[in-house]
Amino acid sequence: MSVEKQFEMMGIDGKQYGPLTESELRVYVSQGRANSETKIRRVGDESWQPLGNLLRIAAPKVVSQPQQLEAAVPSDTPLEVGLALSEGWQLFKEHAGMLVGAGAIFLGILTAAGLIGAVIPAAQLLVQGPLMGGLILMILKLSREGHAEVGDVFLGFQNYGWLLLVTVVQGAVIFAASIPGLIMLIIGAVMMTQESGEMGVGLMVGGGILMFVLMIPAVALTNFALYLVADRRGTFGEAFLAGFKGAKKNFWGIFAMMIVIGLASMLGVITCGLGLLFTIPWSLAVMVKAYEQIFPLPADQSA
Repeated sequence: MSVEKQFEMMGIDGKQYGPLTESELRVYVSQGRANSETKIRRVGDESWQPLGNLLRIAAPKVVSQPQQLEAAVPSDTPLEVGLALSEGWQLFKEHAGMLVGAGAIFLGILTAAGLIGAVIPAAQLLVQGPLMGGLILMILKLSREGHAEVGDVFLGFQNYGWLLLVTVVQGAVIFAASIPGLIMLIIGAVMMTQESGEMGVGLMVGGGILMFVLMIPAVALTNFALYLVADRRGTFGEAFLAGFKGAKKNFWGIFAMMIVIGLASMLGVITCGLGLLFTIPWSLAVMVKAYEQIFPLPADQSA
């Protein structure tokens, strides 16, 4: 008498179920507790596969234009920086090939746009926001569903206008914050051309420090607006407001993560820029995990 094959299933809630028979898996599908994309594996196996491969069921239709979700509400639970770093690293390790490939596409297009910028001003700005939004959406899919495609890096272009606008607004806020330090730098540079050279050097150094000090809060407080707009968590204004509130509640945690990510990015630049192929997707994976802590999906939207 043959023994029916046994399987393990990764549920929508992130928990593992099993052992289950093929007939039991079909019941799960009929009840809406699983679909063709649900991850399963035979008991004793290491690798997971889509349930549709076993049951020969078609994948659900993909909606080309995702519907806007309800406005995000920042969690009252403080951000756990260590958890975001560890989960982000784990997510990067599990999908390193895809993420590095997406990072290469991202850097390649930005580099090409930068070269085109010599002819078409702000060419890089025109693609930066949508590309970054696409990377964020791809990593969110990996985190929430366990699968994605390299081509998902272009998903941001489905929401092009808003992602471009959020990039422009963020840039304007960060530039405005840097103005006092920039003025000091300019005054210092002018004084260096005159007799007050030492004072000019002091002003330039002080201006550089002031710019850094003022830009850090501006970057931290507007950082998650791009994630919320890409994820369609409310209207443009609601996303910026929620992003500000969530970042304000967790400012020091976000600041600490930015320091770690900044140091890693410096290493990426030092290696002739090749390290950025790893540090960019890794840093976004960490930020996505922080984003999911600060702005959890409502129970009826997380399934």
